[in-house]
Amino acid sequence: MKKIYTLIIFIFITQLSFAQGQAGSLFLSINPGAKSSGMGEANIGIADDAYATYYNPAGLTNLSSKEFSFMHSSYLPNLVDDMSYDFLTFGMPLGEGEAIGGHFTYLNLGDQTSTDSNNSELGTFSSYMYALNVSYAKSLDSNSSVGVSGKYFFQELAVTGDFDASSSNFAIDLGYFRHNAFDNPNLKLGLILANLGPGVSFNDGEEDPLPSKLGLGSSLSVMDGKGIAALDLNYEINDKSMSTHLGFQYSISKQIFVRAGMLNDSAGDVSFSSLGFGFNLEAISFDLSYLLADEFDPHADMLKFSISGSF
Repeated sequence: MKKIYTLIIFIFITQLSFAQGQAGSLFLSINPGAKSSGMGEANIGIADDAYATYYNPAGLTNLSSKEFSFMHSSYLPNLVDDMSYDFLTFGMPLGEGEAIGGHFTYLNLGDQTSTDSNNSELGTFSSYMYALNVSYAKSLDSNSSVGVSGKYFFQELAVTGDFDASSSNFAIDLGYFRHNAFDNPNLKLGLILANLGPGVSFNDGEEDPLPSKLGLGSSLSVMDGKGIAALDLNYEINDKSMSTHLGFQYSISKQIFVRAGMLNDSAGDVSFSSLGFGFNLEAISFDLSYLLADEFDPHADMLKFSISGSF
């Protein structure tokens, strides 16, 4: 039936936009947070806020108070006008050297039109994906910590009549964080092995592997602590490809931050720059990022907005 062909085309375009090859469940690879997005999505070696639940759960031990954050973005605005991405996260210290956190991810792929073999419209259906994550971190000593995340995720591409393209699964992340790396008090390192779990099937007899990755990140405090330079290297295990993330943040004052970054993904031929701005009002902060890319790149002109609080 043509509605199935339409769905296949839709999935193909979506995968092309995410610049991935062999893996499925690609929404798990969308990097959240306007702060990190403004720095080229380099955050594995920073991980000092509630977004550590995604980038590096071991970084939750860097929190000194309870934190939460919400991010919203109109996703891939150059491709479609009704796709949105939302991310809600929290983190909190438990006690001496321990912390917990979690996040909820929701990707709304918009409404699709179902048609029959005669191209007659049968109605519309909604497509969406979400993930629930719980994280735990523990310090090994005064300079290092480890963390683990467990996540459940669900994907519904289409449910029309007797055709059901939905699936659910689980995965885990493992992280490590190091202060005072190589005896340099200004250098931090992070390591993460993300999205480990069984493959995903949509009841079609085929199984796609998860977008598993090995990530190494570093951050260096510069300019007497006013600047942070960050570098992440992410190796996509199934696609055997590398993405490079470079970022820089400068503190104009204790309340105002400016950011810039670059991302390059060799596998998907994706390359874009980013700009960011942050405003901190002690207990609450606001962050905004903007992606600059070629006009034909679906990532171009994408805005991400985050609001965060601590208590």
